[in-house]
Amino acid sequence: MGKLALYTSLKADLLTVTGVKHVALWNNQLERENVENPFQYPAVFIEFGQQEYKDLGKGASVQQYSLPVILHICFENYKDTDEDVLTLVDAVWQKVHKNQYGEFGELLRRSEKMDSDHPNVQDYIQEYTTLGRDVLTNTLVPVTATLDLTTDFKSANQI
Repeated sequence: MGKLALYTSLKADLLTVTGVKHVALWNNQLERENVENPFQYPAVFIEFGQQEYKDLGKGASVQQYSLPVILHICFENYKDTDEDVLTLVDAVWQKVHKNQYGEFGELLRRSEKMDSDHPNVQDYIQEYTTLGRDVLTNTLVPVTATLDLTTDFKSANQI
């Protein structure tokens, strides 16, 4: 299960949270509202942070990594009460914390902060981590070899 499958499953879960009207991949939509496709608030945007990979096993056909998953829970300032905002932020945490999506480990909340540096929009940022694995699809071409075992073998003492 790659990041696409994680994203799809997480998006489906977030869309079941009462009050969430839009879920999408983060593309700094709050700074680019005039060029983005329109969306409704409250919205949750999913961002994948920087991953560091560690090779597992011989030949590095499997890599393990810690994946930061950042959720931007966004509200319009003039439409939502403080209580509504805090209730939805808590509902998102309740929905996804400790969930396991496919082959990824549990999604664990690590931090939360409020970003109010946007006109008319509040952005609550929840950061989670999960452990993932990528398995390299075997792209080697099989080779057929024939051994000739009819030849006499001489040991080093016979030479």
